[in-house]
Amino acid sequence: MGSKLGARAAVYWYHFEQRKVGTLNATERAHVESALSELSAVQTLQVFYAAFSAKDEELKKKHLRIHIRELDGLRKKSNTQEITPVIDLNLGLAYVYAAIAAEQDNNQEQAIQYMKSAQALFQSLGWQDYSEDTLRVVARREVDWWNRKPRSTRNDTGR
Repeated sequence: MGSKLGARAAVYWYHFEQRKVGTLNATERAHVESALSELSAVQTLQVFYAAFSAKDEELKKKHLRIHIRELDGLRKKSNTQEITPVIDLNLGLAYVYAAIAAEQDNNQEQAIQYMKSAQALFQSLGWQDYSEDTLRVVARREVDWWNRKPRSTRNDTGR
């Protein structure tokens, strides 16, 4: 839910800034292009993780570690304040997924560490409730959204 809203807001911002690019000076244009590039990188990482981690649990865990490393790297080198919350939201969700995976592997210490990292990110984003239970619900909804069946645009008569 959160990343859907964040993605929609980011896409709106992207289109708005794209229309504005023609009226920007060189410094402003460079800033907007940097932000758009970072947004594109976040979306690419989202799709990569969703596409390659659906079936095999071991492969899923490996890709999750890569996803976290890449998002964290993007966060550290980010030059744009506008994109940092989008990165933080996605990184926070990845930490929640990692905490759940660590629990499934009976690695409670690692699970606690991942969950604390997630909670710190969601708190920094201004969430009022960043409890474990809330973050698990958010992560579950996010997984459900990625795993949903595409709606058919055809009606029951096949038209």
